[in-house]
Amino acid sequence: MELRQLKYFITIAHTGSYSAAAKSLFVTQPTLSWNIQQLEEEFNAHLFFQTKQGLQLTESGETLFTRGQKILSEFEDLMDNMQQMKQKKKILKVGITVLFVIQYMEQIVHFTTKNPDVELSFIQSGSIDIQKQLAQNKIDIGLVSFPNYEPSIEIERLNTSHSGYSVAVVLPFDHPLAQKSTIGIKDLKDQSICSFTQDYVLGNILYERCADYGFQPNVIFTNQNWEVLLQNTLTTKGLALMPQALEQISNFKSLKWIPLKDKAHSFEIGIAYKKNQKLEEHAIRFIDFMKKN
Repeated sequence: MELRQLKYFITIAHTGSYSAAAKSLFVTQPTLSWNIQQLEEEFNAHLFFQTKQGLQLTESGETLFTRGQKILSEFEDLMDNMQQMKQKKKILKVGITVLFVIQYMEQIVHFTTKNPDVELSFIQSGSIDIQKQLAQNKIDIGLVSFPNYEPSIEIERLNTSHSGYSVAVVLPFDHPLAQKSTIGIKDLKDQSICSFTQDYVLGNILYERCADYGFQPNVIFTNQNWEVLLQNTLTTKGLALMPQALEQISNFKSLKWIPLKDKAHSFEIGIAYKKNQKLEEHAIRFIDFMKKN
């Protein structure tokens, strides 16, 4: 039995005639007759009998009519709900770092073009803060760099053309360290440093690595905006740790970018989500899309 046949049967039972049902359903009477015949052959039972008052249901017809109405009603409700879900835009809250914005904007725009039913709501911050927000269920997905600071989340590595970033020490050309080809953490001792806040991996790693070398970094200014940090580096004649990739879009031509020589000289990046939490279908689509691009 097909749902279409069930609908034909119920409509005939409601109207009491094939002709009235045919008009209601916009089909021909022979079409209805053939489908009812198919149902009767399938169930090996008559569904209607003709009387002077019109068509009447047999005992088998009464059973099919009673239970069939419920089935058809539930199916139509399901189709309505699915249609409403299809038409309603799904909002995906994505935590993102400024580096991700720069490196993955083309892919993000491509995703929104291919998925008009999904509205991406971006929360820009540092990787550590994004991880916290994800752990607290404030966002759905995080585009972050390692390491993982939150036990309740999973970070899946991205093996794309932008799978990580290297770190540079940025300073004025007349800075005492400007002639070095590489700069180590121990070289930062007693230097004036403009740093990302500790919501960012680089802001946090700075303190961790300096502590490993037995000194406290001389941080004179903190901010979440990389351009503000570079401006203060130029003004104070200090230095800053930055993702090397930002050099390509920097307008500060009076600053030199020197590779950091340290075990924390590079960081992998990935997509973060809550452990043991079922992801919505549109979130899975976004993750798969970013992994493929």
